[in-house]
Amino acid sequence: MFKKILASSLLLISFVGCNTFGTVKITKDSFKDAHIVNLKLRLKSTEPVLGAPFDSALTKYFAEMDFTREIGKEKIVPTAVRFKILASPQNTLIERSGFLKIGEKSTPLAFGNVSAQVVTEVTTTTTNTPSNSNTSFGSGKLNTKVDTNVRKELTGTFLLKKEDEEAILKANDFVVRFYSGSEPITIPVTEDDLAKFKEYLNAKPEAGN
Repeated sequence: MFKKILASSLLLISFVGCNTFGTVKITKDSFKDAHIVNLKLRLKSTEPVLGAPFDSALTKYFAEMDFTREIGKEKIVPTAVRFKILASPQNTLIERSGFLKIGEKSTPLAFGNVSAQVVTEVTTTTTNTPSNSNTSFGSGKLNTKVDTNVRKELTGTFLLKKEDEEAILKANDFVVRFYSGSEPITIPVTEDDLAKFKEYLNAKPEAGN
C-alpha cells in the first residue's frame, strides 16, 4: 500500500514546476492567416489510490490536457485536444471510445492517436557520514541512495464539436471518461479550471492583430 501511495506522490511532484499551465495564449499564424488559441490544464482523476485514507488528497491518475482552437477570417475551427495521462506501468493503452459528460448529459467520445510509453526517473542522493564523530578530519563514508520511479504515459487526442463548446459555456462542469482496458479514468474540469476553459473558449485576438 505504501509503495502505491508513494508512487502517486512522485507523480504529483513530477507535475510541479511548469508555469505554462492555466494560461490562455493567442498567437498569430501568418501561414494560415489565422490566430491559434491555446490552453494547457493539469488535472487529476476522481479515482483514489487503493488503500489511501478516505479523505486523502492523493489520486490515482494525473492528466495534462492541451486544448487548441483556430480563429480564421471566415471560420472558427473547434477545439482539438492532446492529452497525456500519468499512470502505473500496469496500465494498458487508452481505449478508442469513452464519454464526454457536460452537466448531466453524457455523449460518446472518440479518441485517436493513442499510444503508451514507459518512463523511468532515477534520483541519486549522496550523503557524507564522518568516520569518527570526535575528530574534525578524516575521509568519512559516502552513502548513496538511488530511488527509481517508473510510470506509464498514456497519450492520445480527441475533438470537441462546436455544440460541445457552447454547452460547456453554460455548464457548471464537464468530465472526460477514459478507459485503460477496463479500468476507468475519470477527469473532471471544475471550478478554477472550468473558469479558465471558458476564458479560453471566449478568447479573441485584439483588433488589428
